[in-house]
Amino acid sequence: MDTETQSPITNSTTNSTKDVDTNLNTNSTSGMKIHPPLLAAALLAATLILHFILPENRTVAWHHVIGLLIVAAGVGICVFPAAVFQARDTTKNPYGEPAAFVVQPPYTFTRNPMYLGLTTALAGFAIFFGSIVMLAAPAIFAFVIDGKVIPREEATMERLFGQQYLDYKNRVRRWL
Repeated sequence: MDTETQSPITNSTTNSTKDVDTNLNTNSTSGMKIHPPLLAAALLAATLILHFILPENRTVAWHHVIGLLIVAAGVGICVFPAAVFQARDTTKNPYGEPAAFVVQPPYTFTRNPMYLGLTTALAGFAIFFGSIVMLAAPAIFAFVIDGKVIPREEATMERLFGQQYLDYKNRVRRWL
């Protein structure tokens, strides 16, 4: 699918757009902004500390190679769409205003490839370390991002790009 750019919709919006903005401000995360890379790093650090505190068997095994491959895949899944955003001169900040509506791979099979990549990398670290407790990091990350960050981003996209974004949202899944 070709990359499409559309400037924010202005004159065609109604008061319902203002309602969306008002609802965003009242239903937000109580003023706390969650930055996905920082959340991923904090969860990785916390579960890594728990991994080393809790008694577990630590031997080199096949899961180290598989874990590193999954981490590499997650980083690739995350970096490529970030580069696409950079090339299109639009923000990667989940609290910023997007300058462009990007609809090109990987955004043709998932609406949130950067979050998918971070989740995958966190799961890869858990597998690499062979740690059950570290599996909490990707689960918590996905839960928080899905419930707090993505809904706000989607409301912003709907406000700026209207029906074009709603059609895209109906075609492409949030995660996979």
